[in-house]
Amino acid sequence: MSLFCLGLPVMGQQVVSVQFTGGYSTTFANSDGDFGAGVYTGTINGASSPGIICDDYNDEVTSGETWNAKAYQASSLASGNIGSTLFGNSIGLTGYAELGTLVSMMFGNAPNSYAGITGITQSEIASAIWDITTPGGIKGLDSKAQALVAAVELSFTGNVSKATAYLATLTNLWILTPDPLTGVGSGEPQEMWTESLSVPEGGAALLYLLLAGCACFGTMFYSRKRVATNIAA
Repeated sequence: MSLFCLGLPVMGQQVVSVQFTGGYSTTFANSDGDFGAGVYTGTINGASSPGIICDDYNDEVTSGETWNAKAYQASSLASGNIGSTLFGNSIGLTGYAELGTLVSMMFGNAPNSYAGITGITQSEIASAIWDITTPGGIKGLDSKAQALVAAVELSFTGNVSKATAYLATLTNLWILTPDPLTGVGSGEPQEMWTESLSVPEGGAALLYLLLAGCACFGTMFYSRKRVATNIAA
C-alpha cells in the first residue's frame, strides 16, 4: 500500500519548466501603460507549446524568463486543490470557471461572441480575464469588455456545482501556477494557462514501476504467509 501511495503525486499536478519567449498576439493599454496580451509565445519543458495565456495583471514576466510552475488540469480543479492556484482563495471555483470560459475563447475553442456580445477581440478577452482576478477590477476596460465580464460572471452566479461541472469539461486546458507560490504582486512570474499539455513519459513510467512494485510486494507477502501457514500446520 505504501508503494501505491508514492505513485499518487505522479497522477496529480506536475512541476514543469515554463519559458516566455517574448511574443504576444495583441496588446492592451490603459493609464498604467501598454501591455502585451493575448496568447504569449512560450515553451514548456523546453518544447514548443500552443502558447500561454496570462491571468495575472499584477505581476510580470520578461522575454527569455524561465520559471517552474505546478501544472493543474482545469478539469481536475475541486475544493481540495483550488486553494493551491494563484487566485483560488480569492475567486474560487466559480472564478476559475469564468477564466476557463475566456481562455477557451482566446485559444479559439469557442466563438468570439458570448451572450449576445459579438466581435469580441483578444485584447478585450485579456482585459476581462485580468479584471476578474484583480480585486476592484482594472482600469481601462472598454464597454464590450465590461459587458463580457458581467455576462460570464452571470453565467455561474456563484454556483459552485455548476462551475465544477463546467471545469470538468476543460480536459484540454492546464493552469501553470508559479512554484514556489509567494502571492499576487510579490514579483514572482505570472500564472499562465496552456492547452494540450502532455504528461512526461518519465512520470508515467515511474507510476508503472511503482504499481508493478506494489503488485510484486503483495505477491511476495501472500506467498510468504502461505508458506508460513503450511509450516505451522
